[in-house]
Amino acid sequence: MREYALKAFARGADFPGADGRTREERHMHVLKTAAGLVAIVLLTGCTHSIQLNPNIGPSANIARPVDLRVGVYIPEEVSQFVIDDRSDLDKYIFEIGESLESIITKSANRVFSRVTILDAQPTGVVIEESALDLVMIPRVTAAMVALNKEEGPFQDDARGNTAITVELMFYDTEMIQYASVMASGIGIASERIGFFSRGQREYAASVESAIVNLSNDMVRQMYGNYDIRKKGEEQE
Repeated sequence: MREYALKAFARGADFPGADGRTREERHMHVLKTAAGLVAIVLLTGCTHSIQLNPNIGPSANIARPVDLRVGVYIPEEVSQFVIDDRSDLDKYIFEIGESLESIITKSANRVFSRVTILDAQPTGVVIEESALDLVMIPRVTAAMVALNKEEGPFQDDARGNTAITVELMFYDTEMIQYASVMASGIGIASERIGFFSRGQREYAASVESAIVNLSNDMVRQMYGNYDIRKKGEEQE
């Protein structure tokens, strides 16, 4: 009996292991587990984080800046803002906070004669030391992006619709709200997806377009606000 066992071992017989399963059964278990993991990945898709251009600015021009010294404070919920959506199984997260921060400061610089960036929530002391006329604090009131893929014979098209609305709240030297400006930007884009692309750049096109349009609307809305223009005239 011992001699038979030794011969069987030499031939590579499939003896049960410590878990009671043979080598073949363990091999099949590994294959099933791997197949299950692949299925999960295929069903859930991938997540892509996309950093938008942090240097976007307005192209809209005005005749003459409003003669006001404005402090701009951008809260963390704006500077770290993200929007996301899925196309098929893949999820795309657009990190637009830095872009929003850029267009807000650049739009303010285009409209007002002097702009000071505030690193913390403004106080009466800060306003007095900086000799500010107004303080501007933005907040995102609405933002959405809708993505879809249109299949083509050889390449697919990445389509996106994006809309962003930001409220710019202006406060006087006592931090009492003086005026409120609403600005919106809409972006619609369709881009051919490259053969080796996962669609990040192509799906970002509508988001970037919305941010550019938002920055131009900020300039128009701030410059056209009656209360802001009136206060600027009082300073002259």
